[in-house]
Amino acid sequence: MNGKKRDPKRIERIINLLQEVWESNPDMRFFQLIDSFQHEYSSRNNEFGKRVGFELDSNKYEKPLAYIDLFYLEDKELEAFLQVYIHQFGNRK
Repeated sequence: MNGKKRDPKRIERIINLLQEVWESNPDMRFFQLIDSFQHEYSSRNNEFGKRVGFELDSNKYEKPLAYIDLFYLEDKELEAFLQVYIHQFGNRK
């Protein structure tokens, strides 16, 4: 690490934002919600985290593979995205 500590208050802020979105979409399962966020974030941010490749099936044939990996997304960026998302699609006025 670079010696900087992350603000522990970010945890509650982000959890509250996730809760707000989930409560406005109560029929979604948790990982459906997370998957939806990942794809939405990536599509709005120049395909950040998009990974494309191939996997081998049981017959050793290559099959296309694509997924979103947000491992390196900073919490402040996630928080900002969630706030915008809520204002666009949530129940906030």
